[in-house]
Amino acid sequence: MGKKGLETKQKMIEVMSGLLEETGYEATGLMELGKETDTPKGSLYFHFPGGKDELTNLALLHSGDQLNLFFQSVLSETESPIQAIKQVFHALEERIVSSDYKKGCPIAITAMETAKSNHSVSETCKQIYSLWLKTFETYLVGKGYTPRIAKNLSLSLLSLWEGALLLAKLQKSPEPLRVAAKTAELLFKPN
Repeated sequence: MGKKGLETKQKMIEVMSGLLEETGYEATGLMELGKETDTPKGSLYFHFPGGKDELTNLALLHSGDQLNLFFQSVLSETESPIQAIKQVFHALEERIVSSDYKKGCPIAITAMETAKSNHSVSETCKQIYSLWLKTFETYLVGKGYTPRIAKNLSLSLLSLWEGALLLAKLQKSPEPLRVAAKTAELLFKPN
């Protein structure tokens, strides 16, 4: 595959990432993807012989990796977990508000839709969530938390921001993220 073919393939992955985040797996059709990328349907199967599931998995991995790189960047640039959490929640709020509440978590809608019906895509979603959890666990262990506490705190943070993103999207308000951020900060304050 030449340079143009690789660029087309990457464009399709990136556009699919956005479509999955905004509308989910079920509502994202290949015809819509073709229109968005200005490519014929046959190109999809040329670049992705496994069809929609192969493209979905690659798009989810792309989104998951992008967000994980962001998390790593924030964590490496902050001195304390409280600072890091504030920055993560603030960035999530900016992202959802600037998209007029179309964007949220790039994985959540697809994860919920495919949890029982599509093993391949569901496994990719689990893999991404595991990656994010591991990123936060590693950071917290580096800050002196025990592995068990780091794991519990990471799962709590993920649960808080996923729920807050869903509510923010539904309510078209940043308030759920702001409340969740304050709650997340409490997890790190000494008793």
